Amino acid sequence: MEDLINEINESAVPSQTIEDIVELSIIPQGIEVPQPETIFGMGGIPVFTKKSISLLKGQAKAGKTTVTSWVTAQIIPNDIRVLWIDTEQGLYYGSRTQFWVLQQAGMEKCENLIFLDVKIYDPKKRIAITEAAIKQFDPDFIIIDGIRDLVFDINSPEEATIISGEMMRWAEIYDCHILTIIHENKGSGTARGHLGTEMQNKAEVVLKVFKNEEKQVVVEPEYSRGEPIEPFAFERDGYGLPMLVSVQQRIHTGEGKAKAPKPDDLAHEHHLDVLKTCFHRNEPYTYAEIQTELKSAYMDFGVEMGINKVKDFISWYTRRNYLICYKNGSKTMYKINEEYNEHINRDISF
Repeated sequence: MEDLINEINESAVPSQTIEDIVELSIIPQGIEVPQPETIFGMGGIPVFTKKSISLLKGQAKAGKTTVTSWVTAQIIPNDIRVLWIDTEQGLYYGSRTQFWVLQQAGMEKCENLIFLDVKIYDPKKRIAITEAAIKQFDPDFIIIDGIRDLVFDINSPEEATIISGEMMRWAEIYDCHILTIIHENKGSGTARGHLGTEMQNKAEVVLKVFKNEEKQVVVEPEYSRGEPIEPFAFERDGYGLPMLVSVQQRIHTGEGKAKAPKPDDLAHEHHLDVLKTCFHRNEPYTYAEIQTELKSAYMDFGVEMGINKVKDFISWYTRRNYLICYKNGSKTMYKINEEYNEHINRDISF
């Protein structure tokens, strides 16, 4: 621990005096400080913003990876770069998680996702690797799964203070958001150790993950510096991928809008007719464009879908080869599979 403290002290800029730092730390008056950039939000409410850290906590196997992978899948198609530091799974299980994220995003590969396996290293080396990776890849969003493995003693107040300070420093100077993941204590539901308490105190938002009686993975905001989001939950579709559901609509009451159909509920010809309407502009789409066009196409057929259901359909179409995705520079593009052009070309000429 003494070596770690010395390393951090040596990394400080030597030319700055305490008086210089005081001057730089004064919050100015008479000007409007802009809000930090939002990395991820729900319902128009920012959840994760740049220059802050957050905490995701839950019991073992509660669904922490499910939630984290779903969030990642929502943001990587939008040119937000994610650095995922995995301290527990190892190469094989880490590769499965990475594949699962890409599946949810409807992509085979993505330059915006960097997944690092640091399982075999000690805490001091993991810290060094993490900062080196931040400098190398310049991510917008960093996931540290789990933060406990960046310290030797989870109950050390000294280590907890140092590592939480490092998280805040990285978020500030590298202009990113850092999501840390930690287990809860059984019974109390509190984050484990002095480290959990310290991370919770420093977090922009604290999210609790658990499974309810319906086997849904539920996410509840326990604390937020800004406006809190509503609780939300996930169910698994027929392919094991998480689908977002509203806690208010689906849990307990079962009320609300009628459920949109699943892709497997619809005939092959129906899918082709919808895609014909979707690709009315006779050109490929970006991920954002195809979400808008597919949602509109289904509205023309009398089916109202939320954006997460639309994303489920895009993933399904990609897995079933109705759609081909490919890279065009930094963008991921979507087009109709040539196999179905004969049907599409009845009314549309590419």
